[in-house]
Amino acid sequence: MKLYFVGMFILMAAFFLAIGVKVVSSKRPMLVPARIFFVFMALAFSPQLVNFFSMVGSEAGKRMGFILYLNPIMFICLLVFFWIQMKGYVAIGIYDETFRNSLHGSLNKNNIVFEEQLSVVKLISENANLQVAIQSWVGTGQLRLKKSNDAELLKRIVAGMNDYFIEHDIKSNNTTAIFYIIMGVFMVIAAGSFGVII
Repeated sequence: MKLYFVGMFILMAAFFLAIGVKVVSSKRPMLVPARIFFVFMALAFSPQLVNFFSMVGSEAGKRMGFILYLNPIMFICLLVFFWIQMKGYVAIGIYDETFRNSLHGSLNKNNIVFEEQLSVVKLISENANLQVAIQSWVGTGQLRLKKSNDAELLKRIVAGMNDYFIEHDIKSNNTTAIFYIIMGVFMVIAAGSFGVII
């Protein structure tokens, strides 16, 4: 079990450090598929399942009865909920203006006729809606496509935004990126402490 924790902390540390260091070093925002975050969230909660399977059939597990099954049931329900919610892409290192300009630039580059509304961009030529959420104070945002069966549409929009980041001299908001670096360092320390205990 301790080896499992060490591996989990190392993987999560690598994830946070990779994103944080890339945004800070490149001085550009980064767009990451939201479901990558889902995978690491599931990994963070996975020790509950490991603990559950280790207790099934044991005397302690038998004494707990149905209560033993509550944690994994809740865990699975949460995973299903977050899988549904975590669609699209997460932007790291953005400001309001940068995000808006890169999105407009990408839509124009892809010849997509659009109409901007509050938190939604209507893609008129594609008969789809792009849901936009921005938390500029921490430098994050999210893009989700609705009412579209075109799996490649959002990828094209994101690729256009990445091209905009490369082609223009923009400033990244490093608040979340620095937080990720700090989190990654703490996780490396946590993995090291588990290794010492082992």
